[in-house]
Amino acid sequence: MKKATFLAVGMAGALGVTSVALAADATIYGSVRSGVYHQSADGGTDASWDLGSVDAGDLGSGDRLWSRIGVRASHDLDNGLTGGLHIEKRLDNWRTRHQNVWLQGVFGRITLGQQGDAYYSAVSWDGTYFFGGSQDPGSRTTGVKYSTQLDGPFNFQAMISDDNTQSGWGDGLDRYELAGSFAVAGVVNVSLGYLGRDDGGTDSMGGTVGGSINSFTWEVGYQSNDAAADDSKHYGFHVGYGIGGGNLYMQYEDYNTDSKTGENDYLLFGYTHSLGTNTRIIAEHRRPDDGRKATAVALRVDF
Repeated sequence: MKKATFLAVGMAGALGVTSVALAADATIYGSVRSGVYHQSADGGTDASWDLGSVDAGDLGSGDRLWSRIGVRASHDLDNGLTGGLHIEKRLDNWRTRHQNVWLQGVFGRITLGQQGDAYYSAVSWDGTYFFGGSQDPGSRTTGVKYSTQLDGPFNFQAMISDDNTQSGWGDGLDRYELAGSFAVAGVVNVSLGYLGRDDGGTDSMGGTVGGSINSFTWEVGYQSNDAAADDSKHYGFHVGYGIGGGNLYMQYEDYNTDSKTGENDYLLFGYTHSLGTNTRIIAEHRRPDDGRKATAVALRVDF
């Protein structure tokens, strides 16, 4: 990422902002990915290819490699306060990924709008680029979140959302989340999360444990979903090993339900290699126990 005033002004115009006074600490960033995307034949479904396209066609609408562009900005205020914003859009359909404002001080940070989900941050062990997290909860939610900004090993988040964030939810406050993380001796990180709903929907809880030793990284996770009709459990792990300018990794996910409906497990292999400043090759292959295998080889360029 780099500071780029003229690009940020251009993006503000694209977002419909007719005038903008840009602070020196505003930053625009982006990530564009394109390559080869293949899905195997399965039953009556033919194998399919997507070659360099930003629209995946019969693989499903939209760019399956998740190119995006965003802006972050902050302003120093009186009394030790800082105010900021974060906007991020998908490039293929301009769908909103992040759109929020925040206020930070000695009390911590309060963020309002669509933002990173507190529960997801505690329970996801997905370390892949394209194919992981098949049963993860949504990584972004519209709501209000409080997060500590401590220098020590412990941090905490709390988030609330209303009925406008999901169709079919009830009136008023419908979703609340708690998440905490703790670093043990700077080597192992432990995270725990809870998600509750007041509308009779699924309550969830889970956590992850992970860390790194030299070139080896690892993380394991578990979630339990308490639904009125069908309880489910989701667990797995991610391991990676750095090799020169690259990283070789493997990920496993297993999803089980009381009714046996929708159960599946996934094994994923990947490798990413840096070619230089903000440029890398990414290759991933996913093998579900039930369903189509998928492979992607892409060039990713960031700024």
